[in-house]
Amino acid sequence: MIWQPHPQLLIMTFPGVPSELYPMWQEVAAPWLGQQGYVTHTLHSRVLLYWGIAESALAEKVQSYFQLQNPTVAPYADYGQCRLRITAKAPTPEAAKALIAPVEAEIRALTTPHCYGVDHDTLPGVVATALRSRQQTLAIAESCTGGWLGQMLTSIPGSSQFLIGGVIAYSNGVKQSLLGVSESTLATYGAVSAETACEMASGVKQRLGSDWGIAITGIAGPDGGSDAKPVGLVYGAIADPEGTTVAYRQCWNPSRGRDWIRQVSSCSALDHLRQRFVIFSETKA
Repeated sequence: MIWQPHPQLLIMTFPGVPSELYPMWQEVAAPWLGQQGYVTHTLHSRVLLYWGIAESALAEKVQSYFQLQNPTVAPYADYGQCRLRITAKAPTPEAAKALIAPVEAEIRALTTPHCYGVDHDTLPGVVATALRSRQQTLAIAESCTGGWLGQMLTSIPGSSQFLIGGVIAYSNGVKQSLLGVSESTLATYGAVSAETACEMASGVKQRLGSDWGIAITGIAGPDGGSDAKPVGLVYGAIADPEGTTVAYRQCWNPSRGRDWIRQVSSCSALDHLRQRFVIFSETKA
């Protein structure tokens, strides 16, 4: 409701439910205020999304941009990822976007390859788009994440176009029988190791007939860790279409809890795959 009982008093009321309030503000209130001459400038923001870099490290790379007045640049961190919000003030949205564009380009150049998207992008969505554009498929093998990675990917509508399937392989027997991990690898290096992760990734790729394979194995806790392999230790691996398999190692803070470790491990696997797409494409160029 928009009510102006006399020229010096304007009353605007909205529902408290955000899903109702936001569209009413954007579709009714904001245009009305503009038409009445209450708005002389607009604020427009562009949010750059990052994974695999700490907020402090990201802030150090773009420190000089924090001094800008228009547009402004501000860092944020949230559940494993970092964001940089670039906000400009101008008479029109188009003018604000024009102020943001050169700053965004400079920041992207400084922070490659950690920027995975903008605004409302997600890691699963970015990976899905990349696989579709390449007309390639993916298969996944999960141990400590227990299907979390699969759930993230299948949340994308039409995921059957790029996701062949996956194996949740908690026991060593399943790793051997379904993924082809060798007994000697498990005996020598253990289930939580770069070697096992590589064999899981290449195994699920071969068994399910996909172009790419991802594997995750680790110790999500709260028990099961040791001095050599503490809770929070996670290995992942990416198998590419030409048969090359690359492993990575991460050690997450166990105080954040089991589900946090599982979620960020899944996100990290997607980000490693995203970056492998770039490297693989460059070798083919």
